[in-house]
Amino acid sequence: MPLQLITPPTVEPVQLAEAKSWARVDITDDDTLIGALVSAARDYAEGETRKQLCVARWKQVLDSFPGPSLIGIPYGQPFTLPGHAIYLERGPVVQVVSIQYLDMAGNVQTMPPTDYTVDYSADPVRITPVFGKIWPIPLPQIGAVWVTYDAGYAAPVTAAGNNVTVIGWKPLAVGDVVRLSNAGGALPAPLQPMTDYYVQSIVSPGVYTLATTAGGAPIALTNTGTGQSFLGVIPEGIKAWLKIRLSTIYENREEVAIMNRGKIEPLPYVDRLLDPFKTFWF
Repeated sequence: MPLQLITPPTVEPVQLAEAKSWARVDITDDDTLIGALVSAARDYAEGETRKQLCVARWKQVLDSFPGPSLIGIPYGQPFTLPGHAIYLERGPVVQVVSIQYLDMAGNVQTMPPTDYTVDYSADPVRITPVFGKIWPIPLPQIGAVWVTYDAGYAAPVTAAGNNVTVIGWKPLAVGDVVRLSNAGGALPAPLQPMTDYYVQSIVSPGVYTLATTAGGAPIALTNTGTGQSFLGVIPEGIKAWLKIRLSTIYENREEVAIMNRGKIEPLPYVDRLLDPFKTFWF
């Protein structure tokens, strides 16, 4: 189904310093090139896995709501892929922002969130009407239905005073459990990776204080950290792949490599860099 990138990620999952360290580069001459290779590797990884690494906003466009008007799932089935469900193509989904459609008069309508349910635990994420509801009747023309949603493993975080500001993530509530991570540096002290923290208070939308226990005192931050901090965790396996790929491209800048005794070997990943940009005809 067609996907439109509404708000691209504002940061990369691998920072320049860690990319250079992995590639064993200690000069600044190629900083711009290495930064571009990070983006290229990330584009390829996201296209290959259909996963969003750093949070971004997407719009998935449909011609109509799926499935029959009689909504239901088989009784006793522990897990189903119902024909009337919308399946979101890019994950992990952080939040569904809206479901909109053109009514029979051509006007944009927004479905009330109470009329549908989202299974964020599934991959891909499933959306169906709640029990007792059916999908609305849209205008019978192409592109008449669209779902706007945020997806990503992690969102950038900045720190000021004792507050952390999260950019692009769903609103958090007091008591929510969060984990933080960092690329190319260290989290604001004394925060640590792989540690559960609790939202202690909401200072303003997207701005929070954290605590080590539910209902505990706010953590006093002693610095703003270094590198790029995140709310959420990008899988280390994906980050390792990114660094391996960009390092390989940096060392081999042609589509072939000359091996021992003059043997020429093609580098198969080169053409596959175009895969995320291909148009497939149905």
